[in-house]
Amino acid sequence: MNVLVTRPEGQQQPLLDALIQAGYGADHCPALLIEPEPVSGDTGRVLMELDQFHAVFFASANAARLALSAMADLWPQWPVGVHWLAVGRATAAELVSWHLEPELPDRGFNSEAVLGLSCLQDLAEKKVLICRGNSGRELLADTLSARGATVTSLSFYQRSPNLQFQVPSRCDWLMVTSVESWHAISEHVPARCGVIAAGDRVASAVAEDFNGEIRVAASAHDEDMLAALPELT
Repeated sequence: MNVLVTRPEGQQQPLLDALIQAGYGADHCPALLIEPEPVSGDTGRVLMELDQFHAVFFASANAARLALSAMADLWPQWPVGVHWLAVGRATAAELVSWHLEPELPDRGFNSEAVLGLSCLQDLAEKKVLICRGNSGRELLADTLSARGATVTSLSFYQRSPNLQFQVPSRCDWLMVTSVESWHAISEHVPARCGVIAAGDRVASAVAEDFNGEIRVAASAHDEDMLAALPELT
């Protein structure tokens, strides 16, 4: 059984290794291309005031890597009293590599789960910084604002469809971890190839324009994506 992983370049290897170890054939072709954005003067000014933020949220491992690199240029020592928030374990691992103590949901690993963190409940007169890519959901920012926070969102990379995306001729299952990545490749995915979707929201997007088989993984984490595959026979 052959599986195509569509994570961005640089994020695919642990999942590929897990698939091969489990006995599957594994290929990789990114659905989205990631290009870092230069840190503008406006972004730099926000980062210089990092100690004024109640919480800093990183929407992805890419956002954490690029944002923390920019922050480290301005902060030889990390400011105290800031809640460093990660959307999931890969993002949290990036924060740990920068000697920070991340807070993340126990389960769910999406905006809805992050909104359940205790530090994001009472936000009157508090500032929250969101580090992300150039596009994505506004649920987190809108909800935090409704809770009384002053929210600043900064983009650290551009996401664009991979125009060279192709599904190999030998592909039984394709793994999709975000709605945006599905939209980038949907017209290239044949119905003969089933889709493993990372969560109900991604699965709903896939079902809108795909007639093949869809399996829903509990999350985008490697072990959950792997567990959603049919067993080898």
